[in-house]
Amino acid sequence: MESDENDGLLEFYASEALTCPRRIYFRLKGYPERWPEFVRVRLNQGVNTHNVLGEILSRRFGFELETPLVLRSRKLGFEIHGRIDAFKDFPIEIKGKTSLPRVPYDYHLAQLNIYLRWAEADYGYLYYVKLHERPESIIGKLDFSDFPIVKGPNFRLFEVPYDKSLFKETLKHFYTVKKAYERDKLPRGHFSYACRFCPYRYLCYPDEE
Repeated sequence: MESDENDGLLEFYASEALTCPRRIYFRLKGYPERWPEFVRVRLNQGVNTHNVLGEILSRRFGFELETPLVLRSRKLGFEIHGRIDAFKDFPIEIKGKTSLPRVPYDYHLAQLNIYLRWAEADYGYLYYVKLHERPESIIGKLDFSDFPIVKGPNFRLFEVPYDKSLFKETLKHFYTVKKAYERDKLPRGHFSYACRFCPYRYLCYPDEE
């Protein structure tokens, strides 16, 4: 993939990698977002978590925060935009969660994998942090002495290598959504637990309105 001018290519976000095709489709079509109130609370806590942990990564370890990137393919007719939470020689992606996963979510791996592709890095890290109304109370208990390995309660870390096949799968996923968008044909949704948190739930479940 290239990194020169746009030429009117369709824009996807790295955070949309392997997520529900309908959610991406609705965003591309310009439908308004309607976030459930409980999700707004989590989003705010997530932003605060990013800010507190990001400040430590920047101040103590010299990482650049919110590094912008674009991967572009004229052949496929789209480009992928993203912002790496923390980047130096490798990317770190911070995820605030109400409960910590035992294994990384597939779409988080796909998102980080895009960053690895852009950075030409062999590996990166997923940091899962328990959401809290005062994130400093969680992050203040973490041990950074073996950084980038971080340890502590209410925290989980995964070191993730670059996966070429996952990157191809991600491109295929975006291309499928692109074709649905061009045909003005609603793609098949995932219809999973994630629907509860989707800002376009009202379009898939109109009877709830």
